[in-house]
Amino acid sequence: MNGKPIAYVMEQTLGSVTHYQNLRREESFAEKPAPRWLPIEYRPGRLPWTVTASWLARQALGAVINDIDGIFMHTTTMAPLSVDYFRRKPAVLSSDGTPLNKRGVRQAYGLKDESPLGEWTKRSLYRTVFRAAAGLVAWSSWTKQSFVEDYGCRAEDVAVIPPGIDLEAFTVGQRSHELPRLLFVGGDFERKGGSLLLDVFRRRLRGKAELILVTQGNLESEPGVTVRRDIRPNTGDLQELYRTSDVFVLPTRADCYPLACMEALAAGLPIVATRVGGIPDMAKDGITGHLVEVGDGAALGDALEALIEDPARRRVMSERCRSDAVERFDAGRNAQRLFEFVRSRC
Repeated sequence: MNGKPIAYVMEQTLGSVTHYQNLRREESFAEKPAPRWLPIEYRPGRLPWTVTASWLARQALGAVINDIDGIFMHTTTMAPLSVDYFRRKPAVLSSDGTPLNKRGVRQAYGLKDESPLGEWTKRSLYRTVFRAAAGLVAWSSWTKQSFVEDYGCRAEDVAVIPPGIDLEAFTVGQRSHELPRLLFVGGDFERKGGSLLLDVFRRRLRGKAELILVTQGNLESEPGVTVRRDIRPNTGDLQELYRTSDVFVLPTRADCYPLACMEALAAGLPIVATRVGGIPDMAKDGITGHLVEVGDGAALGDALEALIEDPARRRVMSERCRSDAVERFDAGRNAQRLFEFVRSRC
């Protein structure tokens, strides 16, 4: 065992914040000395976040580079300006999706399409970045496939390790409503498919179920629909909504690996979601939920109606969801796997 710590450079945006918090809570699984945590806080500005994050990560690493044995960095957004450090110290880079994974969904994220030259330049840059790494962590098989096929990384250098979830915080609760409760959790209401879900509910499901929308979207409650803009991630209020709902719905137009799906599985909620990004790794179609195509309102309504009208089916799927979460998404177990992989490469 080496005598210096490994620096864990952690981007503080969206689901990466939860990932960082989970790893910090489970750091006893890491070998001694304890990890050197370098959280990179989000800073809005004129420059793209990729540039700002890369510079902040480089500054943070530069301050400790002589006092560490290796580097773990999540996400790869922060990596481009630190390639020289990756050549000085072994580094493991982690991501929920590669730039080419996200190529077809830029518009859904409010980004302009890249020119052919811009896309080629970025691909060449990240090929250099990824090949400088001693290892790579992909949250899903979708991301690993891109590392290998799009960037020429060796399959044996890429470990698929999902981020995991606190299974004691997200649990199965009592569900004794008059009508089945559908739960949607998505800050970006449009990108997460909220408008489509609301339209399907109004046309087909009102009176058959109740819908709870946890979002920052600008909309109001209406008959059968409760809008919750006061709920924050990882809070008891959110956990209670998971425990007392019956079905989790996420007809997202674009996503990499939404942690809300893991939260739903842990709470025993069958998932109805779109077949995008790493979601097929999370929800097993016909076993722990149903997957539909993006924008297919008819299929979304059919899947929801089938679960609403069949309580026995929901119960069977609920048991499978919780069991699958315990098997694959335990935060402690997955953190241990990650720490072991990082140490094996650093």
